[in-house]
Amino acid sequence: MFSEITVKEPLDRIAEDWDFLNEKIIKKFQGFLPVGQNIYGIRQRKFAANGDVIDLRKGNISKHVELGPNGIYSWKHIPLNTHFIFSGTPHRVSHNFGYWHINDKDEMYLPLPSNDPDGLSYFLVIMGEPKGDECDRFAWYCDQCYTMLHEEVYETGRLGFDGFWKAEIEAVKSYNADIRHRTCSECGKVNPVGYCWNPSRDTPEQQEARKIW
Repeated sequence: MFSEITVKEPLDRIAEDWDFLNEKIIKKFQGFLPVGQNIYGIRQRKFAANGDVIDLRKGNISKHVELGPNGIYSWKHIPLNTHFIFSGTPHRVSHNFGYWHINDKDEMYLPLPSNDPDGLSYFLVIMGEPKGDECDRFAWYCDQCYTMLHEEVYETGRLGFDGFWKAEIEAVKSYNADIRHRTCSECGKVNPVGYCWNPSRDTPEQQEARKIW
């Protein structure tokens, strides 16, 4: 923690910017935004009574999946509880983005439930900003046997986070371009196509894939 914080602007100009959940500020974080040494993302979603997370555009995106030394691990958000995904861990969120993300920095998730049962809750994602040789990877594994099928690497530390979303688009295009990328060399399964985080980019085939996984 920091005992002192120094800012260049007068406090009356920036005071509202310190409240990331302020309606005027939160829009800046709807994708991801680097601030200082971290990258922040803030989403507004519905927290159902059974613990499911409902995105207004994507539907139910409750299931988080990680691939670790002991195999597959699934988890769901618990209000006010943090969850950490450690660097190097392949992970994905059902119906949210159609690939496994592998980050060279740790990620922290924190859901903040709304006081209004019918209101939208806040979901915070905080991760370190990659530096130097640190990268983001977009990977695909067989749904049946979890053999790696394909991987694209974006050198975030060298190229900057501003290029992340373009890299995501290109990675998904690369994976979908050849059915051999989706065909498992071990078990022979032909896996669904990949899709981007932003559903407005979905083709009809990707819309169907988003429903599946």
